[in-house]
Amino acid sequence: MIAATILAPLLALQATGEVPVAIKNDNPETWTVEYPRLIQPYVVEYRRCLTVANRRISGTADLEAQHAADLTRCAPVRAKSIAQSNADLAGAKTTMSPEQVDTLFDNIGKIHVARGRDLDQQFTSRMTGAETASNAYEAERPKGLVIELRDASVVKARTDATAAAAEKDKDSQ
Repeated sequence: MIAATILAPLLALQATGEVPVAIKNDNPETWTVEYPRLIQPYVVEYRRCLTVANRRISGTADLEAQHAADLTRCAPVRAKSIAQSNADLAGAKTTMSPEQVDTLFDNIGKIHVARGRDLDQQFTSRMTGAETASNAYEAERPKGLVIELRDASVVKARTDATAAAAEKDKDSQ
């Protein structure tokens, strides 16, 4: 059962003609989003505001810009969430300074924009790969060779027609 679980993705990739590729991130970005459970509703509300948006796929790599625009659109929700978080944490056992709360919400916004950037990079990579494959096909495909595949009835009709003409030529000689 375990072997089937491990082999299934590889077989699926092989069937689609894709090969798994390990990609090393040369410039990793890391943000910490640790927070007390007490302010979880405010974090969830802000994240929901960022993610619930209509995305326009226009054939260009512009999802990072769309994700960045979400920060401006959700600025009122962010301000309200920070204020409510600081108010709830004021008398709580779990302490988090107002600067830490502000950094937390900044990091959530940075992660959101980084997701858009990652989608743009994936899109650009796929488009470049498709263009390279198309160029390679055009460069390597045979030129001037045309093979016609005909239905058997067409071949038989042509054979019958040429046979009749050949018989007439024979008889006339």
